[in-house]
Amino acid sequence: MLGIRDADEDQAELTGLGIAHTPVGGIRRRGPERMAREVLTRFHRSPLDGFWIHLDADVLDPSVLPAVDSPDPGGLFPDELRALLGPLAASPRCAGVNVTMYDPDRDPDGSGAVLLADLLEDVFAQP
Repeated sequence: MLGIRDADEDQAELTGLGIAHTPVGGIRRRGPERMAREVLTRFHRSPLDGFWIHLDADVLDPSVLPAVDSPDPGGLFPDELRALLGPLAASPRCAGVNVTMYDPDRDPDGSGAVLLADLLEDVFAQP
């Protein structure tokens, strides 16, 4: 699980359940590209045939995407998310992606939808 807020109370529970997670601050300290490589290394060591990217739109900071159900400050910025998702999506073991938490009712001009579509297009159009 990548990109939870640094102050998220659920971190202790995730740790207790053995769920690997890195909050926004950890992604920024390591750098999103390095973080993606570390995740891919773990995935390649696992017996799984592949993985699925579940992208909650609220991982983005509400200053750039307020059209979400949980607009908590301290999220990633589009370039950070793009750099994180790019290597993951380019992996031959990536089986797919879904996007959730985007709320069109909070996006009357559609700019949030455009942001997400452009971001995904950039991620999947990489060579």
